Amino acid sequence: MADEHRPGPVHWIDHFVVGTNDMGAWIDWAVHAIGVERSPIGGLTTAARKTNRNINCFLTIGDGSCHFGAFLQPEALPPSAGLGKGTPRNGFYIRPKEIDEHVRRLDAHGIPHTAPRHHTDEGEPGTAIYFQDPDENEYEFWAPDQMPDGAMEVCTAANVGRISSLVLASRDLQRTAAFFAEFCSLEPDTSDQVPEDTLVLPLATGGRIVFKLTPEVDQRSLGHRPRNFLHTALLVRSEDYFAHYERLWDGLPEEEQDGVDGSGIAAEEEADLPARTGLHGSPAGRRWKATFSRGDGFYDWDTHAFHFFSGTSVRADGSLAVYKPIDPEDFLREFAETPLGKSMANVQA
Repeated sequence: MADEHRPGPVHWIDHFVVGTNDMGAWIDWAVHAIGVERSPIGGLTTAARKTNRNINCFLTIGDGSCHFGAFLQPEALPPSAGLGKGTPRNGFYIRPKEIDEHVRRLDAHGIPHTAPRHHTDEGEPGTAIYFQDPDENEYEFWAPDQMPDGAMEVCTAANVGRISSLVLASRDLQRTAAFFAEFCSLEPDTSDQVPEDTLVLPLATGGRIVFKLTPEVDQRSLGHRPRNFLHTALLVRSEDYFAHYERLWDGLPEEEQDGVDGSGIAAEEEADLPARTGLHGSPAGRRWKATFSRGDGFYDWDTHAFHFFSGTSVRADGSLAVYKPIDPEDFLREFAETPLGKSMANVQA
């Protein structure tokens, strides 16, 4: 793909998935910590159990254009590095004036957390509260000094807003920066306030992806294998959606063995795999792979799994500060009619 056709950058983190060893306890935690409403647990019907469908639950924030979920894991998750120290760490926006209310809610429900701390370590000034779920997955409430437009227009009953951040581990920050520049059109924050062992990638509309330099991959975020379905979805404009995948498919190999069910490869093997594309285990992802032999999921050099999600503006100025998400099924049907889609389908015929 020529540089003049380079797709636009990622605008938000649309959703993320964590692992859990106790789905009921995790949902209770989410209701109390984040203020979401309960949702049905997928995979618990008799029909689903006969096909070994994975047990999961997705919970929505506000209008549902932002959400997060958990998948039950086949094995116990490894120990956490400690409150506020481990990765991955997923963040949510909160208003600075409501910090004390969030602390009181966490205390009332016995949720482990740190004291609020104002810092600039990850590219912007603000106050963070780190906390954990029952599986010791890491989270934070982020109250920036300057709130991005749209960050709190979608929020829960407890006044928890959109996803603010994702903190991950990287064995090579330069390699990671190059990967996300090429495939997500994201450029690093080069300000003096960012430590040398940290890479901050500000998103176009709101939020950021942060990488901390570490000697080895994080055992809690090993892509889709051997963990079940751990991933992050990155929001791009609908008109850039196909262009992002074309760039991925032009620049990365497809993984040889699909593994989205926590099986098929050992952790040490996963850590040595290159950046690549692969099957995203949703129904749309499986149909995409069956039709075109290329996955709509992708992995960076440190095994973190991603896929793109698309949205259109609901504002007159075209901003994605507030957006309407597009169902990947709709894009799959549209893509099949494009010249690239037809050519790939013909190859498979």
